Amino acid sequence: MSAADKDLPHQTDAFTGRSRIRFRLYTLFTLLVSLSISIWAAEWLLAWQRRAIEESDQLQPGMIIYDARLGWRLNPGWFGSHQHHDFHVDYSINRFGLRGRAPQPGAERRFAVVGDSFTFGQGVDEEQTFVHLIGEAERGVEFLNFGVPGYSTDQQYLLIRDRVRLFKPDVVLLVVYLGNDLFDNQRPFPLQGDHAKPYFKQQNDGSLVLRNSPVPLLTQSAAARAESLTELVLGTSLAQSNGLVRWLGSLETTRRLGLFQAQQKLDDTVLEQRFAGYLQLFRSILLLILESTGEWQAELKLVLLPGQSFVEQPDSLSAGYQDFLRRALLRDLATVEGIQLFDLASALREAWQAGGSRLYHPNEGHLSVAGHRFVAGWLAERLLISD
Repeated sequence: MSAADKDLPHQTDAFTGRSRIRFRLYTLFTLLVSLSISIWAAEWLLAWQRRAIEESDQLQPGMIIYDARLGWRLNPGWFGSHQHHDFHVDYSINRFGLRGRAPQPGAERRFAVVGDSFTFGQGVDEEQTFVHLIGEAERGVEFLNFGVPGYSTDQQYLLIRDRVRLFKPDVVLLVVYLGNDLFDNQRPFPLQGDHAKPYFKQQNDGSLVLRNSPVPLLTQSAAARAESLTELVLGTSLAQSNGLVRWLGSLETTRRLGLFQAQQKLDDTVLEQRFAGYLQLFRSILLLILESTGEWQAELKLVLLPGQSFVEQPDSLSAGYQDFLRRALLRDLATVEGIQLFDLASALREAWQAGGSRLYHPNEGHLSVAGHRFVAGWLAERLLISD
């Protein structure tokens, strides 16, 4: 056997070893490419589904009209449909500019329920709103729905002062949405809206000055909004967070899996300082509401209503700041004479954790039919029995 023949097995073994390495590298590369394509396809499909859901939101035009004092209001006599991936419902505005039935003579006791789109009943038919359901719970008691989508506490005060008083309700039930009501009180445009609004500026002596009145007929696009809700809550800590983590968290796939989402622990001391101005302004506006309702001897009751994340995702950033506001309001307003508070936020979370039907529309975010039914039953037990 020649020397070349003796070296042949070693050369064959070396060639075979290199082939195995190349095969393994090729297999690994193929797996990585396949995995990347699968992830990209899943992200594209889920993002497309999200866009389709968002674009499914179609409200027939004309329900909202311009108002020089309030920014906007409901259009008297309007009727139309609202279609979304989660629902298909009808809205009817009566001749007084309120949703639902018009005021009836002969009611022994009248409640005016003032709030935003949650009170209005966005996403459910009229007979399914909690305002309507409470009104059906007891004879001789009338509930009027003064809910207007997008309203914050400043607009609600002006509504109570100028319009609600004309109906002389015995009780004004103010529904405070913990998601953004307090933040919008300082703004000429809502954080998540596009129509100009009036707002109050608090002076050094504590007095309030109404600004942006009469309200200019202006709109603001989503791209022009200077600050998001997340930026408002986190402040400078948002810029310090990892950019890669924020990008990963923005993907539709990770968002649905709950990965890389902002779950930063919110320190009460920091939030106390950051939200002090919002809380003080809210308290000042609330005292104006109390003064206004006192002019016709009406009772004022306050309901704290949370957003979907507070109920279903208690560890989320949104749930954290809403819980802080809830606790701060319960603490600060407990000593204000003439106001009765109802912590609906805790009740909704407990009901969700106990199991049962979804209390919010899964994609659109407002109270579902089951949610309105729960709210109506919970409030009826406290409003009607106590009265």
